[in-house]
Amino acid sequence: MFSFPISVSLPLVALLGSTFLATSVNAATYIGCTDSVIVGSSNPPSSTQGNVGKCESYCAENYPNPYFYYRADLEVCFCSDNSPGAGIYDPGSSNLGGCASTSDYQVYATTTSFEFQGCYDNMVTDKAPSDVIELEDCFAACGTEGSAMFLPAYNYDLFQCRCNTPNTISGVNEVTCGPNVWFTFTHSAAATASGLARRNLKERLLAVKRQSLTLCPGNAKACSVPDTGAYECIDTTSELESCGGCMFGEFQSSKNVTLGTDCSSLPGIARGAVTCRNSQCEAFACKKGYELVAGLCVPIA
Repeated sequence: MFSFPISVSLPLVALLGSTFLATSVNAATYIGCTDSVIVGSSNPPSSTQGNVGKCESYCAENYPNPYFYYRADLEVCFCSDNSPGAGIYDPGSSNLGGCASTSDYQVYATTTSFEFQGCYDNMVTDKAPSDVIELEDCFAACGTEGSAMFLPAYNYDLFQCRCNTPNTISGVNEVTCGPNVWFTFTHSAAATASGLARRNLKERLLAVKRQSLTLCPGNAKACSVPDTGAYECIDTTSELESCGGCMFGEFQSSKNVTLGTDCSSLPGIARGAVTCRNSQCEAFACKKGYELVAGLCVPIA
């Protein structure tokens, strides 16, 4: 697993845009701003809510998932059991949260006992747990500590995680929140002294649950549907029009993936004379002027 030193200074990814300040909510903890939303197949559909506070209340009352996402320009709210990935983080509007663009999603955690304190370009900390993919793993690793920090390592699609014993933050320069900067959180003295073990256990159970979730059953991949923000489950080992991979990329993936092939569009193949087998297009008849070579139709020399 890739890891930076405990004390690290990384360049801030800056983006100028419209300012949208974070809305204060009662219980949820701000964890960042993303360009998309990650929801599982068992999560509810989106709901129209007027602001972040209404989104939090809606999810708490109807779908008490550990995360919720709110997009301001559409007033759309998603209740989700999925942590945002580091690879979809976007710049915030300040060192205290919010999004630089109202078309991005503010993301909040509803179950952690940590409280957001601000963003910094460098941290000096006591402990350095392993880098994680899911944010709840970082909060759980620091669950008995006074403070926690994570950095969305955008290019690696993972989070660096750090802890401090004191209930204070030791940062260098306050910076606008976003990719490749430190998000910091503290426990109140009361949270550290009482009820922390129960919260920590809940966070660990959520991590186990999250690791067991998949968007699609079996070997199927969640393939993006263009211009919809949705996905469909496709077995790319045998799907004729998405053979070997998703034609338009995998849903919510920031990693490089193999794009699929539409076997039916390959040149020279007779109508209906092709199949997808083991992620490879295999033709068994060709048009006039083509010959069959290793399962493909090539022009006759």
